[in-house]
This record gives sequence, structure tokens and C-alpha cells, in this order.
Amino acid sequence: MKVMHIISGGEVGGSRVHLLSLVSNSECDEHIIICLMDGKLYREAIEMGLDIRLIEQKNRFDLKVVDDIVRICKEEEVRLVNCHGARANFLAYFLRQKLKVPFVTTIHSDYMKDYEGNFFKTLVFSNINKMVLRYFDYYIAVSDEFKKMLVERRFDENRIFVVYNGIDFNNVLLKSNRKNILKKYKIRNDSKIITMVARLHPIKGHKFLFDAIKLVLKEYDDVVFLLIGDGSFKSELLNYSKELNILHRLRFLGFHKPDEYLAVSNFTVLTSQSESFPLSILEAAKYKKTVVATDVGGVSKLIEDGVNGYLVNYGEVEELAEKILSLLRDDLKCQQFGQRLHEKAKENYSVEKFAKQYRDIYVKIEGAGRTGNGR
Repeated sequence: MKVMHIISGGEVGGSRVHLLSLVSNSECDEHIIICLMDGKLYREAIEMGLDIRLIEQKNRFDLKVVDDIVRICKEEEVRLVNCHGARANFLAYFLRQKLKVPFVTTIHSDYMKDYEGNFFKTLVFSNINKMVLRYFDYYIAVSDEFKKMLVERRFDENRIFVVYNGIDFNNVLLKSNRKNILKKYKIRNDSKIITMVARLHPIKGHKFLFDAIKLVLKEYDDVVFLLIGDGSFKSELLNYSKELNILHRLRFLGFHKPDEYLAVSNFTVLTSQSESFPLSILEAAKYKKTVVATDVGGVSKLIEDGVNGYLVNYGEVEELAEKILSLLRDDLKCQQFGQRLHEKAKENYSVEKFAKQYRDIYVKIEGAGRTGNGR
């Protein structure tokens, strides 16, 4: 089966890794990725030797690209189109009128919160996405919670599939020397290190974490928090950390592959308001690092509170601070939790299982064909 994926190309987080993992680990199908802007995703796919085509849009409403995508679909005999994200979903509304293949979109997030904090983008882009989503034949949600969300918003339950993220547990990168990394960021060799991998966006809950850090530092001062991720929210977070007088314990490192930072961490945190099934907790599990995370989305599918990590309720600052302190006080517990998390993740969320689930869904969709959905 030949499958075409359409994605904006501006993604730097979970949806980028999700797509690249799927395409690079698919053994049965052929995949073409259509990328709408030159960026990290496009360059990374080229380096990986994947079939990715750059069809640049001048802006979100540039529909000249539609004919180019239609031509490729027909020439390459594409049998299914899988969209990822709002920009791709918008184009699918027009593509669907010219192609007779099934259209599916992967739901990577709560699409009504994608532009939270930006009134204009929420008003325009979120609502456009909300409308065009109704015209897809099928949906792949990256957690049971996102399937439930779609059903509650009156999408047909029978046309929604669920595939949790998977990761390659054999690809462990430990090339970097701990001492050199710590020296680079002026961190004492005996300091505890906590890492958070998340884009700098209000939905990721950095302010919630910062409030908890303020309490943690009252008891345990020799700890450094590495923040991996970029975003327009950075200046506000810098100002907020200064107000709380915790900036000296933070390192804003920008976007990086998280491996070397996870490798030197004692454990990780994730304080999101909303999530699907975040790759960041799988990445931590790969390096046997336990996680303190908010109990949102599919996080509890992997993290068992008090067994292989800790779950907290979003906004409960004292609870978050106490769970962080519990691990800072007890190195053995931290290591045991990390080992258990690794074992559970490796058994249930391998990239091989992830790719097979997609393959099975594609076969089922092709057999069923288009739904005739055109609302």
C-alpha cells in the first residue's frame, strides 16, 4: 500500500517524532511525506533517507499546492492520505473533492487548545480546523482519552482508531560524557538534575512547575532543572522565574534531541494541562529515568503512581513539590522507579508494535473505503 502523509513541517515536538518513527519503521507499506515548509522535519527526513517532498505554501491559505499534491497522488497511485495537524487538515478539505481515496487524520492534541494563549489564532485557525475535521473518513487518536474527546464532540466512534506512541528502545545514545555536559552548563558534578522536555507553551504548565520549584528550593537547593524546548512563551517564563527568584536553578536550553540530557538526569517532570500520550515520558523510560507527571491524557497508561513514577493533579503546587522532593531525598527509590518504568514501556510501547498497529488500521480502512462523509 502506498500512503501519503501531509504535515506542515513546522513541528518540533511529538507529532514530528510520531510521523518519522512511523515512516522509518514501516516494513510493509510505501510512504510519501508532503511537507509544506522547509524546517527541521524536512531536513531530518532527508537525513534519514525517507521519501519526503517539499511543496512550500506561501501562507496557510495558499491553495496552489493542492494541484501539486493531487498530481503526485495520481502519478504515484497513492491509496490513502493521512494528515497530521491543522494546516494539513485544511488542505484535505479541498483534496478530498479531487481524489477518491480514503482520508484519515491523526489527532495528536486537543485541537481546540493548539493555539491557546493566542486569541487570533484560536479564533481563526482552531475554528477552521474544528470545521474541516468533520469531513474526514477516519481518525487515529494517539490516546484513548483523545478518542473519548472526539466521541464527546459527536464524531462517529466507529470511525476512530487509537494508536499509542512507540519508541525505539534499542537506539540508546550515551556518547556524551556526564562531566562534560555539566561543565558546559556550569552545573556542579554532585548536583541533582531534573529535566523537562516540552515546548515553551502555556499548555505545558511551566508556570505550574516553577511555582513548585519555589517550594522545592526552600528544602533542597542543590538541584538544577534543564528545560528542553523552544517557543514564543520563553520571555514570559524568564520573567516569571525572575519574579520567583528561581532563575539561577533553571537552564533554558532550547530545542535539542533530549538523549544526552536525559542520560545525565536523576529524573524528569512533565506538568502539562493537556496531553495525548507524550513521547517525552517514553524517552525518559528509555534511559530508565522515572517521571513526575500530571495525570492527563494517556499518561496513566504508563505511569503508575508510587510504583514507577508519580502522578499529580494539574495545579496542585504543594503536591507536585512534595513528589519532586520525595525523589530528591531517595536515590534508591528514584532508580527503582526508573527501572520499572523502562521495563513496562519496553514491553508495551515499542516502535515495532506502534508501526504494526498503523499498518493494521490502514488495511482495514482501505478495505472499507471512503465513508461518504461530507458534512
